[in-house]
Formats: sequence, structure tokens, C-alpha cells
Amino acid sequence: MMHGSSDRSRLWIRVFAAPILLAAATVTGLLAALLWGAIGQYVAWVTVGAPVLVVAWVWVRCRTQKTGQFSRTIRGK
Repeated sequence: MMHGSSDRSRLWIRVFAAPILLAAATVTGLLAALLWGAIGQYVAWVTVGAPVLVVAWVWVRCRTQKTGQFSRTIRGK
């Protein structure tokens, strides 16, 4: 009997891959701003702004999907 399956490991990666990548990018950006001088400021703007852009993208996507579902429900009646 096998305790771990490949499906479980894939699920873990699917759930935590994006947050881990965003956290690594944010830490990299913060360190770049402290250590790399003028170029680090630009790197920091991009990497620290990435989580904000992801949250905005998900928020807009959820709002548009809910609006579409709501309008289909009303038209169906």
C-alpha cells in the first residue's frame, strides 16, 4: 500500500505554487530596493506591485463572472 500518491503532490503544487512565487518575487523586490540602488528601485516596483496586480485581476474577474451569471439567471425567467 502506498501512502503518497502523485495526485496529492500535484494538488499541493497547484494550491501553493502561485502564493510561493508571489512571496519570492516580493522578497526579491524588497531586497533589490535595499541592495541594488537605482536599478533596484525599478525591480522593486515591478515585483512588489505584482501581488497588487494579481489581486486586482482576480477581483475584476470574479466581478465580471458574477455579473454574467446574474444576468443569465434573470433572462432565463
